Amino acid sequence: MEGYQRAFFEFAIDCGVLKFGQFTLKSGRISPYFFNA
Repeated sequence: MEGYQRAFFEFAIDCGVLKFGQFTLKSGRISPYFFNA
């Protein structure tokens, strides 16, 4: 992973935009992560 990619993920996690867990999407699918755009 490139440095800028790692920095983006760290920024997204620190800001609470990218979360990991078990999320049910509108489609009913289960996802291990949620990106709040």
